Amino acid sequence: MLVVLSNNISWRIHPPEIAKRTGLSRSTVDKYFKRLEQLGYMRSIKKGRGYKQGAEIFWFAADFKLVDWYFEDYILPQFEKKFSTGVTEN
Repeated sequence: MLVVLSNNISWRIHPPEIAKRTGLSRSTVDKYFKRLEQLGYMRSIKKGRGYKQGAEIFWFAADFKLVDWYFEDYILPQFEKKFSTGVTEN
């Protein structure tokens, strides 16, 4: 979590990059992400790229619990605005 939160606020979370920076395996990073999601400090959104183009996972993290109302009222509208304009990388 420290690696994620120590980046610029507009940085997009990439699990492979975090694994490389920390020297952990990708499966270990995924395990920690899953645990942080269970605890409420991370959320993810899976968005399709289009027909037969696969999907992307967008991660959101904070040093406080991302409760439903905050995520739905604050984060999702900003995400949808960026995603609808074609801006997917921060």
